[in-house]
Amino acid sequence: MSLRVLSVSGQLIAIVVSIYYLDISLPIQPLAMIISGLIVWSLVTLFLLKQASQITHNAFFVQLVVDVIALTGILYFTGGATNPFAWFLLVPHSIASTLLTRRHAWLMALLTSVSYTLLVFYYQPLVHSNHAMEMSASGHFAAHVIGMWIGFVLSSFLLAFFVAGMADSLRKRNKLLSDMRERIFRDERLVALGTLASSAAHELGTPLGTMDIVLHELDIDLREKVDESAINKLSILQGQIKRCKKVLSSITEKATSEKFDSGQWVQVDQYLASIVAQWRISNLNINLIEEVKGQGEAPKLLSDVVLTRALMNVLDNAARVSPHYIRLELNWDDHDIRLFIEDEGSRMDKLHLDKLGKHIMASKDNGLGLGVYITKATLERLGGSIRWENRKPKGVCVSILLPVKV
Repeated sequence: MSLRVLSVSGQLIAIVVSIYYLDISLPIQPLAMIISGLIVWSLVTLFLLKQASQITHNAFFVQLVVDVIALTGILYFTGGATNPFAWFLLVPHSIASTLLTRRHAWLMALLTSVSYTLLVFYYQPLVHSNHAMEMSASGHFAAHVIGMWIGFVLSSFLLAFFVAGMADSLRKRNKLLSDMRERIFRDERLVALGTLASSAAHELGTPLGTMDIVLHELDIDLREKVDESAINKLSILQGQIKRCKKVLSSITEKATSEKFDSGQWVQVDQYLASIVAQWRISNLNINLIEEVKGQGEAPKLLSDVVLTRALMNVLDNAARVSPHYIRLELNWDDHDIRLFIEDEGSRMDKLHLDKLGKHIMASKDNGLGLGVYITKATLERLGGSIRWENRKPKGVCVSILLPVKV
């Protein structure tokens, strides 16, 4: 908007200087209509910008198109291509080449070139107030104007080719750097989580060991009194404590190993079948429908406990919101392995969908918390990706993509 204000102000100053200081006759009424229309359009745009969350490339391109049309109209009434300010048509083109996509830059190059070409042949000549001589493109000056036209068209397309190309490369580099920073930040958080988990495992080991010893002594004392009910309860407590110690020991061992599994190559359909069979043991009442599709023989991937836990976490989240229906589809081709998990739970708003996996959630609404963050990080570490999309009329579809030979 600041550029629009500067543009309108400059046009008004140029008109005033031309009329009162250079004694050039200008058609005031059409110029006033064009500038007034541009001001009204600017006010409408300002109102719409306050309501919009962000400006899209297409919306910004429309604003530049309006500027080109308005400037072309003003130049038509002020000498066309003979006007020394005709080169100002390159300003919106430069902006489009720098800030917008290459497609927008080429469209703007075409628009400005057509506008300048029309101004070479169709315009109202400037007339000095003190004599009737017209400043038109005739004689030797016509060759000069044609030369200016050629220079303008070449400059316009060179801008679209070089500047837009460099801007596009710069945007790609910035996106790559942003992705790298996000990946480094995510890895640092995962390392911190692993450190905290390992530290917690060591710290919890001591009190669990003490509790185990005390329960063992209580078991001996109660056996002397032959209290069968208390002995059974103590036996349950001892079993649970041993289970906790086993889990904590497993966390410590896995945190120090580089590869969490035997590293065997297995076919993806067999690997998924083993995951589903393991998952069903603790989810007997969940209605899970499986479909396996693919082209040719199933590809192989390297088994990994972390990947297994990531996939089971996705199934757990689906089971929490839709225990009556979960559909699991596996398919593949020569390049990718695709996995789709669909449920019939509640749909999620777009803002929530965009944040999934990017940050550790403060809450666990619908069962989506730290596990989603770790799942996304795990899949990206293996060169894959995960995406959440709302289904119609209800539910969410989780799409997982893994490259063949992960």
